[in-house]
Amino acid sequence: MRRTPVLIVLAVAFALVVAACGGTSGGGAGDDQAGEDGAGDAGALPECPVDALDDVPEADLPVQVTLWHASVAKGEEALNQIADAYNASQDRVQVNVENQATSFEELQRKYNQAIPTNDLPGIALLEDTQTQAMADSGTILPAQSCIAADDYDMSDFVPTLVDYYSVDGNLYPASMTGSNALIYLNVDHFEDAGLDPAAPPQNLDEIREAAQAIKDAGITEHPFVWHMAPWQVEFWLTGNHIPFVDNDNGRGAPATESVLDSEGALELFQWLKDMNDDGLMLPITDVPGQIDQYLALANEQASFSVEASSAATSVEAFLKGQLDAGDLTDGRVNADVNLSGLNIAANEFPGMEEPGHIQVGGGVYYMMSTTAPEVQAAAWDYMKWVNSVDMQVVNNLVGGNDPVLLSVADVPEVKRTWEDTLSGQWLAISFEQQQNGIDPEFPGPLVGPYTEMRTAVRKAVEDMLLNDAEPADVLAEAEAEITDAIARYDEENF
Repeated sequence: MRRTPVLIVLAVAFALVVAACGGTSGGGAGDDQAGEDGAGDAGALPECPVDALDDVPEADLPVQVTLWHASVAKGEEALNQIADAYNASQDRVQVNVENQATSFEELQRKYNQAIPTNDLPGIALLEDTQTQAMADSGTILPAQSCIAADDYDMSDFVPTLVDYYSVDGNLYPASMTGSNALIYLNVDHFEDAGLDPAAPPQNLDEIREAAQAIKDAGITEHPFVWHMAPWQVEFWLTGNHIPFVDNDNGRGAPATESVLDSEGALELFQWLKDMNDDGLMLPITDVPGQIDQYLALANEQASFSVEASSAATSVEAFLKGQLDAGDLTDGRVNADVNLSGLNIAANEFPGMEEPGHIQVGGGVYYMMSTTAPEVQAAAWDYMKWVNSVDMQVVNNLVGGNDPVLLSVADVPEVKRTWEDTLSGQWLAISFEQQQNGIDPEFPGPLVGPYTEMRTAVRKAVEDMLLNDAEPADVLAEAEAEITDAIARYDEENF
């Protein structure tokens, strides 16, 4: 059973930010709860006032809906393009897209701070990690409520996404800007080192071999640049079926403790430390808004990296001279980035043992239950627009996000782009990984205090790579911190 949502008037600052479950909450939809159409039991959920727009007097139209996000570069361009098209298509709703932060974490803090004063937007594009905590927060209008009230057809939605973002069989976000991870590499560096850029590293051993070959050839001093992102640690571990918490990674039953201090996690952490100690890695601190990993590639300090697949359209735009650093960071980070002239390629995410094994990632659209009924109805109307085939094409080809609809892959424009353009070929790889690289029985952890879990992982990695701490020690400490966070989450009822 999912815990009773906290009343908004009693809302306390809550920790969100990563993949979610905890306390007395139930697991995800993997227990045959959601079914093929994503339909759970919406009877206990808040009602979705899908017809409320019909009752708004003409003089009070259009209904204003604010959408908060933290996207930059081509991702932000896609958000604005979709909203502009919607606003021009009808006159009952006006969607106002507002960039509120430089990162998902900063945006989540702003969201949390707005809860006590009920100053929330109509829609928020938050990180994919929020599922359980947002379900427990009492601030969300679950998409499942609107799906049931509107008899909305979910048959074209990617089943993995519907399943991953469901709690007790009920889908909470109304849409997703999905992404996963790819390897990005400097083709010339690989060729100069005698490596085949068309067959890049597929696992950890091959990453090390390629880095050693490039270093030995004197091409770059630290060939592999890694910005120590906890989400990539999650991809490596989840892709190799290594859990973060007990009870089937929080999906078979509520997580009660962390099990991160394991042989599998130790193998990954020891590999990271050895790469760093042997001078094969350039570690970059995972600070919100920084782009030092791109700077390292642009300035040829490094030769390859693993990064988000959603960077594909932005990277190609850089290569064509269509973006500068101000576009990438929305002017909030001063950096001289110029990828023009670089010969960049991308391929499947190199897993611990095999390529392409990942977990679900990206952003998700939540509708707020704290707004007036007409705003909730307007938000749902807009989300249906976002989920249309045409807008999912924009979401993919402009924003670089994986489509939420299976049929998008069959759109002629998408098929041509995936075959004929650089970023399109990368996006095709990303979509393939989303379809076939995620094990539905082990899609990633479901933890309520996901923010604390990710913070503990970040600290562990930084202590190991920047302060020379031992892998076994940082894993034991991280496991204890995550277990404590789960206990606090349970005691505080979110």
